[in-house]
Amino acid sequence: MMTYVVCYDIEDDRERLRVARCLESIGERVQYSVFEVHLRNASELNRLQTALKAIVGNNSQDIRFYRLTADALAASACLNGDPVAIKPAFIVI
Repeated sequence: MMTYVVCYDIEDDRERLRVARCLESIGERVQYSVFEVHLRNASELNRLQTALKAIVGNNSQDIRFYRLTADALAASACLNGDPVAIKPAFIVI
């Protein structure tokens, strides 16, 4: 499981809404323009990046991906002291 923080700064309202909807479909919004995305492999990351590039075109520099390692996640916390949620690698149904 790979965890990324994806953030963006997009002026165009329509593009910003489309980017947010794309990220909401696979990740969790943690702030207005910041999402935590949990991906299984590099091909899922490539698909996400391709989908976002199709939305923003040449403005793709306004979307950033920060990969969080397991150590970084374990050392992360919210200001109120709550730990940052770590999603399980799989779900048993």
